[in-house]
Amino acid sequence: MVNIVEEWEILETYTGEKLGFYQILDTDGKIEIRVTTGKIGYKKDYDQATDPELTHILAFCKRRQFIQIHKTIQDNNFFK
Repeated sequence: MVNIVEEWEILETYTGEKLGFYQILDTDGKIEIRVTTGKIGYKKDYDQATDPELTHILAFCKRRQFIQIHKTIQDNNFFK
């Protein structure tokens, strides 16, 4: 389970040296970012890929070497 926070700064402060993951989704013309580290998560929709907060979050994820997730599937379906 992931506990979702509403403010990006909370996740950024909480991170410390923890490993993190992020995912970028294009949903109905909006850009959705999802970021997790430990048991804390953040997700938000943005109208434009150039939104300053979104670019800050992506730069943070890349700087901290968070792993970008492209797709998820259930463990029991991974190997056939």
